[in-house]
Amino acid sequence: MILTRMIPKVGRVAILGGGPSGVVTAKCLLSEGLTPVIFEQRPSFGGVWNYTPETKSHLEHIPQEDPNLDDEPVPDSHGSGKPVFMSPIYNELETNIPKDLMVFSKTPFSEKLQLFPGHEDTKIYVQEFSKGLEKYTEFNRRVMKLVRKDGLKWEVETQDVVSAETEKKIFDAVVIATGHYNVPYIPPIDGIEEFERSHPGSILHSKYFRVADGYKGKKVIVVGNSASGIDISSQISEVSQIPLYQSCRSKGAYKDFPLLVPEKIKIVPTIEKFVPEDRTVNFSDGTVEKNIDAILFCTGYLHSLPFLEESAEPSERMVTDGFYIHRLYQHLFYIPQPTLSIVGLPTKVIPFPFIETQAAVVAGVYSGRLNLPSHEHMDKWERDLLEQKPGDRHFHFLGFPQDADYMDMLNEWSGGEADGKKGLYQPTRWGQKERWIRKNTPKIKAAFLVAKSEGRIVKTLEELGFHYEDDKEV
Repeated sequence: MILTRMIPKVGRVAILGGGPSGVVTAKCLLSEGLTPVIFEQRPSFGGVWNYTPETKSHLEHIPQEDPNLDDEPVPDSHGSGKPVFMSPIYNELETNIPKDLMVFSKTPFSEKLQLFPGHEDTKIYVQEFSKGLEKYTEFNRRVMKLVRKDGLKWEVETQDVVSAETEKKIFDAVVIATGHYNVPYIPPIDGIEEFERSHPGSILHSKYFRVADGYKGKKVIVVGNSASGIDISSQISEVSQIPLYQSCRSKGAYKDFPLLVPEKIKIVPTIEKFVPEDRTVNFSDGTVEKNIDAILFCTGYLHSLPFLEESAEPSERMVTDGFYIHRLYQHLFYIPQPTLSIVGLPTKVIPFPFIETQAAVVAGVYSGRLNLPSHEHMDKWERDLLEQKPGDRHFHFLGFPQDADYMDMLNEWSGGEADGKKGLYQPTRWGQKERWIRKNTPKIKAAFLVAKSEGRIVKTLEELGFHYEDDKEV
């Protein structure tokens, strides 16, 4: 990589979002002598880990393919009058990553917690990590517009979510840390709109799933077999009609969980057509099921930047269909104007250490300590990746070992030296043991769930029989 100094040291940096990505970015910026200003629309740190009981009983948009759909708040269910931004967290959600890996540098989870922490413990972990950043944060401020100004500046317009008062501020650089779980995706399927119109509320997305009780006695189809799809299907099948139908492109997702394929769930192929009469659903193999009461789509989310005032130049646009963000170098820097960056974009990764390595690079570049390649080099990087993943939803997927290799690359980059100065923030570095845990995480999670079904609460890998030192493959 030929590095060329492209960005002089900036002053104030706006961070859009006070979740895990936003707070670790703020810490990295502070370590480089920069001043962050965090805009967080919720009243506290934690981002999506702030569980909200508020949900929706029906959706306004089916199918849902619009990446610019804004994340509108809803009234507080407790009657406080304060707006609430709904989180995709459901009541019984636990991480699918062991606490040994899902950590920031030198900040372990409590040894007292189970191996795969629940959402409340994870929120507390993030909020504890965020202590000291309150003075750099404006809570209850929603980002309404981000405008590119002349030179390298950016104008951020925010709104107080309680008073509706708006304010504009100019920044030298902006880091987007708004996450990827805001705009649900429901694919277009023949008859889906007519089905929902005839049977309002029958089609929902997993973002609005909270507890399984609402599906009691119902004939249910769950679409998708990602981690959330598998987990939610298991919960609903305990109260719904048997079998619960799980619609999948392939049965491959259960290959890592052979002991978890419950008898109450029937794997079916993709849905080909919805027929409102008799609540009928036709599957791609020609089979038909009638009297379907509810269809829950666990089909992921669209990449969305609804506040961004996009360039009039098509070649500089970042969002089109929402399947990936265009014009980014290393999934991080906006190539036409790298004073804009996004932290926390890739998926299928171990988020906390991953975003930490990203944030360290962003902070080093904005402080002037680290360099970026030329525009030509960054353009070529994006073109080369597009040839491997041509515009589909896998563009930002970095499963193992891609995520580990990417983190190694960023760690090497962020550890660079300029004018005798190295970064003071030391992000997580994985050794062979961490890679071993990462590789075996699906097996570890499966064993954990089996133990849980037997009434055992497991806190360590060793309790499940996973011993790094004894693994002959290491």
